[in-house]
Amino acid sequence: MAAVKRTLSLSPNSVSPVLKSTLQITLDSSDYTIPLLKEDFTATLLSNTNETFAKDLYIMSVDDTAKTLTIKFGGAVSGLYTVQLQSKQYGRLTPLALTVGTKITNISPTIGSMYGGTLVTITGENFSTDP
Repeated sequence: MAAVKRTLSLSPNSVSPVLKSTLQITLDSSDYTIPLLKEDFTATLLSNTNETFAKDLYIMSVDDTAKTLTIKFGGAVSGLYTVQLQSKQYGRLTPLALTVGTKITNISPTIGSMYGGTLVTITGENFSTDP
């Protein structure tokens, strides 16, 4: 069955490779008039660089009023992926891009004592909130 072009969005679209995350797919309410049911959907994580990689994702819940699906992401090797959503009612929906990886945006200070003891702050994306 060919992919159906319907408006979808994925949030967040970038996640940590090692932390469990919750993804939310929002559907355009004007495109989805039939009630959304959890058991009608499947979600698969596909690698953009390894065509043999496919990982089923767990759909935690579906909110028909808000037209959202909440999906559990359990981790994957850093890289670029596609979340493929399949619906019994609507067929295969437009694939969504997902970036898996961490990114360091700053290290401060960039110099310190050669004897150690300098507090270093590393900032970036997709780090754990647990120190």
